[in-house]
Amino acid sequence: MNRQSKSVSAAAVTASDRQPGRNRKTAASRSAARPVKTTGNAGAKRTQTPADKPAYGCWINIFEPAVGELVGACGYQYGLIDMEHSPATLDSALPMIRAVQYGGAKAIVRIPDKQVHWIGRLMDMGADGVMVPMVDSAQEAQALADATLYAPEGTRGMAAGIVRATRYGVDTEQYLESYRQDFMLMIQIESREAMEQAEAIAAVPGVDWVFIGPSDLAGSLGHRAQTQHKDTRAAIRQICKSVRKVGKPLSTLPHTGRTARQLFADGYDLVFSGTDMGMLRMALQQDAAASEKIVQGLVGTR
Repeated sequence: MNRQSKSVSAAAVTASDRQPGRNRKTAASRSAARPVKTTGNAGAKRTQTPADKPAYGCWINIFEPAVGELVGACGYQYGLIDMEHSPATLDSALPMIRAVQYGGAKAIVRIPDKQVHWIGRLMDMGADGVMVPMVDSAQEAQALADATLYAPEGTRGMAAGIVRATRYGVDTEQYLESYRQDFMLMIQIESREAMEQAEAIAAVPGVDWVFIGPSDLAGSLGHRAQTQHKDTRAAIRQICKSVRKVGKPLSTLPHTGRTARQLFADGYDLVFSGTDMGMLRMALQQDAAASEKIVQGLVGTR
């Protein structure tokens, strides 16, 4: 499958570059499959990765740093720290960002809503990127893109000399030269309105990635939780076509009717193939069921 040239803006500086005490070889061995930026201007056309491979990540809803660290240690390239559907605050997000990066993955934070004030806070904290839910128009996307840039180009507040992203001022000069190309702004398209404006949203300079949210999209179309419905499938195809028309990379996650393998075959550039809560639940259910079967087999023998 030929993958077209894309405007890619994943964090180019790996977590290991910021963690001098950890094993760099492990993280470096996975970096070839990670989409990285190659130019310095936010929103400018960027080339694809040398290996041109899709990437994979794990969704994180359990705000326990050991889980975040394990995501990277197990080989995932991205950890998506979900503040929208978790009882999380910025105070609890920071240890998760550190843990995911220390484990060797890139830390992307899904913010609770599309308010622009989250962007600068998480950039200051050193997150590798932010995912923004429920973006319905190019105007909303533009406001979010502006929030990733310091004045005069954007609206982000300046505190570079005291934040984690600059190692609390140690690397301020270097950070200011490359902060935007080292950060991913991922916009979620997950409504009928956004579907209809998908091309305009994706074309906004500074929107680096587009994530298709199949569940909310299905609900918006009148088919709650029916991601396999023909209307939902048609809407997803339309969004993909619109986004690819402007050359932006696409991301999503497995859902009813579509496995991770199928999504990679469909040409997605980043698939969040794992989910901590889901995989833990399945493992617990399987173990409990196996133990119950063993115990039932012992009935009458003791």
